[in-house]
Amino acid sequence: MTEVIDCVAIGDELMKEIIAEAESLKARGITPGIATLLVGDDFGAKMYRGQVEKFCEEAGFNYINENPPADVSEEAVVEIVKKLNANDAVSGILPLRPFPEHISDSAVINSIDVNKDIDCFHPSNMGKLALGEPIFPPATPSAVIEILDRYAKKQNIEPKDFYEGAEICVVGHSNIVGKPLAFLVLNRNASTTVVHVFTSMKGNLEKHTNMADILIVAAGKADLIGPDQVKEGAIVIDVGINRVKVLDDKREPVLNEKGKPKTKTVGDVSFDAVKDKAKAITPVPGGVGSVTNRMLMKNALRACKMRQGLE
Repeated sequence: MTEVIDCVAIGDELMKEIIAEAESLKARGITPGIATLLVGDDFGAKMYRGQVEKFCEEAGFNYINENPPADVSEEAVVEIVKKLNANDAVSGILPLRPFPEHISDSAVINSIDVNKDIDCFHPSNMGKLALGEPIFPPATPSAVIEILDRYAKKQNIEPKDFYEGAEICVVGHSNIVGKPLAFLVLNRNASTTVVHVFTSMKGNLEKHTNMADILIVAAGKADLIGPDQVKEGAIVIDVGINRVKVLDDKREPVLNEKGKPKTKTVGDVSFDAVKDKAKAITPVPGGVGSVTNRMLMKNALRACKMRQGLE
């Protein structure tokens, strides 16, 4: 029987661990803190910021919100980052993208103190990740690893044995998820394959995904992976988050009370079609995203301890 991995429960367990560690630090007069940097008012970035603020409050972290207007100069944004670098109340800095067109990602990211770069954006930290020496593995990829680690332990398998030699296929090669995730599993001695849109264009996607003991999908395309692309008994981790229209039996859009098409959140994997073929699978919603922000906070805890000479 397929196990639907309870990522919400994993996220809740992580939060309890984070709160306990934060309270231990507070007893020593130390409080971790996260600063978010949002330039302008991008809707998705604002939603993410709200979640970070909520979790900081729950865990008792300091929280600082820097939100200059969209027409701010690049130089002014870099100065904000430098101010946060020097602020002892800030353990980690999280730039929320996209930035306005006149502000380059690299100018902002390269100005972040590498020891406060809690989502592994800085080239130095990404290089350490590639070398197998990550200080702050990025939140979403490390959430996938956390889910797999805890799944393995639940099966009475040591994570080391779980990864070594396993055929792992990562679908998607973005700098945010696909590439760093491939490094994380490769550094655990998995046999790692990365496929992407160009693999699919050549008609070779199934050749790779059907070999995978663990299939991790982070391509950002709804229903990209169906049962024909999944090996019997594979573990499937769906990182994708997509908004799609709700359709009726005739494949026509279902309208809401305002006459507009209803939408729903789905992953990159056709969950209902794939779940009976997989050994274990994560749902969307209620999947990897339930763990991601907690991993960000875990990195902030580590950054705080490093600054205090405790790690």
